[in-house]
Amino acid sequence: MISADDLGIFLEVARRGRLTEAAKHLGLNHTTVGRHIAHLERTAEQRLFHREPSGWTLTAAGTRLLEHAEAVEAAVLAAREDCLQTGRYLTGTVRVIAPDGFGTFLLAPGLHRLAGEFPALSLEFVIANVHASLSTREFDLAITIERPITRAVDARLLANYELRLYAAPALLESHGPLASADDLADAPFLWYTEDALCAPTLETLFRAVPAARPVYRTNTISGQICAARQGLGFAFLPSWIGDHTDGLRPIETFPHAVPHSYWLLIPHALARLARVRAVSAAIDGLVRERPLLHRPQ
Repeated sequence: MISADDLGIFLEVARRGRLTEAAKHLGLNHTTVGRHIAHLERTAEQRLFHREPSGWTLTAAGTRLLEHAEAVEAAVLAAREDCLQTGRYLTGTVRVIAPDGFGTFLLAPGLHRLAGEFPALSLEFVIANVHASLSTREFDLAITIERPITRAVDARLLANYELRLYAAPALLESHGPLASADDLADAPFLWYTEDALCAPTLETLFRAVPAARPVYRTNTISGQICAARQGLGFAFLPSWIGDHTDGLRPIETFPHAVPHSYWLLIPHALARLARVRAVSAAIDGLVRERPLLHRPQ
């Protein structure tokens, strides 16, 4: 019979890639760890690791078992949190990956309330605009700007928003009426570097203004806003950010607002954890407070 103890030790060896490192983390003798792995392999009737001088890597059978071991670990953690660590006693770490705008202008200034409600909970924020290659081992929650394609997560539409055109008043005064993309043919634009976004999102500006000529590129919205305030170019920003940015004005006569969405992703194995649910609920609360972030009906 496969035991939970064997699975826990198997998980540590799989994550660390070395028997001695796993033993050190578990506080066990490496001989004991090896004995548990050997017992698990006998029970499974197949090898779970390739044993190489450079480290231990999972076999095909080990990779299949890993999903079940992580599910068992998550169930144990969920039970412990639900019974022992709720409310102000909630502990552990929650790692959140979010795109630049959402992380910088919503999460960072807003989740201090969660810290007050759960003072023992540790939060990690990672800014990432490119999400196609994310592994579920890299995050507890992720907000993405592309619809997720992985099957290993619980995913839901978090909010819809629009990208609109903004500029400093001085730049607007130097141009004539701006009612179409043709009126912006020679105008300077601010946009992302090519490695900052996935290809479909990177093309958003050029779908709205085919002749757009970026004169300044950066990998952050903050960088674009800073340049736009100095009159260096037109910025195509989420309206929930641009409408509340001092020193910029929306170009109301320009009709091309581009719809976009934020998606919330939680790995299947972590969806029941109380600390993950708490942070997810806090994010929902922050979204509700922004009228230009439209929650799905």
